Amino acid sequence: MSTTEILVIAFGLFLGYWIVSKLFTSKSSGNQKNNENTSKDRSAAGRQQENSPEWFEVLKVSRDASIEEIRAAYKSLIRQYHPDRVEPLGEELKILAEEKSKEINAAYQAGLRARGS
Repeated sequence: MSTTEILVIAFGLFLGYWIVSKLFTSKSSGNQKNNENTSKDRSAAGRQQENSPEWFEVLKVSRDASIEEIRAAYKSLIRQYHPDRVEPLGEELKILAEEKSKEINAAYQAGLRARGS
């Protein structure tokens, strides 16, 4: 085996090790960020529950709306505020859209529970 072959093998091993270590390191860093975000989300959710509007106000339907009206309002609002639709407009708008989507989803679930579905 020549010196060049040994160097190529050593470089390949080093490169492979480096790639694998970066993959695992970035996952653990991402988990730490996710844990921080989850804590922030929980505290924000606690504040939202104190001042949150009623489900029918969020969905912009009457208090005695039927399940079909609730579903139609939900689909219309989620189409408008879905984070994927505002992604090209910037990170701030995407974050706001995510918060609004969570609020719309919670209101939809509450509306369905109120109607017994």
